[in-house]
Amino acid sequence: MKTFVSLFLSSAAFGIVIAVIYWISSRDSTGTLLLGLMATGLTFAAGYAILAEREANLDGDSKTVRNADVAGEDLGIYTSSSAYPILMALAVLTFLVGAVWSPFILFTGLLAILLILWRLGAESNRT
Repeated sequence: MKTFVSLFLSSAAFGIVIAVIYWISSRDSTGTLLLGLMATGLTFAAGYAILAEREANLDGDSKTVRNADVAGEDLGIYTSSSAYPILMALAVLTFLVGAVWSPFILFTGLLAILLILWRLGAESNRT
């Protein structure tokens, strides 16, 4: 998990630096907003890993483990029957398109994201 957190936080820092440079050089709010959202998402994922998965003992964090030693290891449970991941991708796309074109589309995408998160949470409680 240390590798995951350091990779995501360094990528978020890179996004912030690029957002600042982009803003200074172009004064374009849309590109700066998208770079800032990228950094926010990466920081959120790293924060989740720090808070919720702090007990995780991943073999990838050990410097002495070879790939062949952990081949076939169970990494978690992944559902392939849920439609929510693709719906979330479409909702985020709608939100980002709305950030560029129209506040109505932006708020429609935000509403869709919130609805999908609510239903995704209800689905995950059933399993």
